Amino acid sequence: MKTYSIFSIIAGLFLLCSCSSSKYVNYLKEQTEVIKMTDSLQFNSLDEDFYKNQLFLVGEVHEVETSPRIDYALFTQLNEKINIDIYIAEMDIAQGYYLQKYIEGSDELELKEILKEWAVYIGRISEQHRNKWKNFRAYYSGLSEDSKFKLIGVDKIADFDLLRRLLIEKLPSQYHAEIPSGVEELMSWSANKLSEIMKSEQSDLAADDVILLENIQFNLSNFKEIRSRDKFMYENFKRNYTQNQWNNEKIYAGMGFSHTLQAYHYTLAGRIKKDTIMPYSDKMVSMNTLYVDSRLTVDSKALPKFMQDKGQEFTRFKYSQDNRLFMYIQGIADYKKVTERNSISLLKLDAVNSPYLTSARGTKVKKLITIWDAYDIIEGTSTTDYAQYIFFVRNADWIIPDKK
Repeated sequence: MKTYSIFSIIAGLFLLCSCSSSKYVNYLKEQTEVIKMTDSLQFNSLDEDFYKNQLFLVGEVHEVETSPRIDYALFTQLNEKINIDIYIAEMDIAQGYYLQKYIEGSDELELKEILKEWAVYIGRISEQHRNKWKNFRAYYSGLSEDSKFKLIGVDKIADFDLLRRLLIEKLPSQYHAEIPSGVEELMSWSANKLSEIMKSEQSDLAADDVILLENIQFNLSNFKEIRSRDKFMYENFKRNYTQNQWNNEKIYAGMGFSHTLQAYHYTLAGRIKKDTIMPYSDKMVSMNTLYVDSRLTVDSKALPKFMQDKGQEFTRFKYSQDNRLFMYIQGIADYKKVTERNSISLLKLDAVNSPYLTSARGTKVKKLITIWDAYDIIEGTSTTDYAQYIFFVRNADWIIPDKK
């Protein structure tokens, strides 16, 4: 009887949480743009105040099919409207360097070689992610000079072989033989030798290459010291801001969902938001993606055995943030009320008199079983402290990766 009562209480609480609220629904009816999955992604509801921001952060769950599509569509729309100067990538310094060369038209390295050690595991193997960069390459080739952008990787080093290749490319040939292949040896060599080489060769090195080598040395010397990827990305972002005088640049960042949450002190977005030197505290916007009735592909080893596709390296998993067992966002019923199946909708949360300015509804998570990470809401914060827009994706499907 006691067990039955407990489950009845839990069921009752979830039932209450799953109800929509007319106050929120009425607001969202005026602030939601619904785009069918088959349509081209053009977000016409974005207003002039939105375009006045200097830093645009898009947070996604990488493993969902629509994520690369949203990233490409929003970036190109922003670039057409206001000319984005910098694309900040969730990649390390060498991966970012060679991906920029690829986008510019270089065939020196194949895309799969650039992405083979990417921290975004699904991005190494999925056709959707590869196609996104192919689309960027085609798009870049058609841009006028004043519309072209630079891609910069700010993540912690993931591919040491690629980094060594970059060092060989940038340093004079007499030093190539002494660059170690081992990770520990490379770090030690960087700490003891690289500064001396740069000092002795500075007059013959291009100014951009000197900065690049200094940043490589920073990344190597701090690889063990800075454990957090978010902190590493922040430190690299800040270095680039200072070196390249980004005071007036328009910057776009396509990142994993967690990195773009502004309210926390330890995320990339939170660190930038709280930085008093850089000018972004009131000139940045986060646009985070939520999903219902969608699918993603994950490494089977990351799941409990009962959830794995038996005998398969990857599991095609239903992902829905209205799942009462694994992840339920309080207020997600409001989002569903104003959107449609098979659509990608843009919801503005921070308009004047928005109820989300004073409530955590729409972002706070309830769950019974922990499978997906969920962030605790900080006391005293509201939904718009974390993100100002939501991409609400319904019925996104993922294709099993081609590992060839």
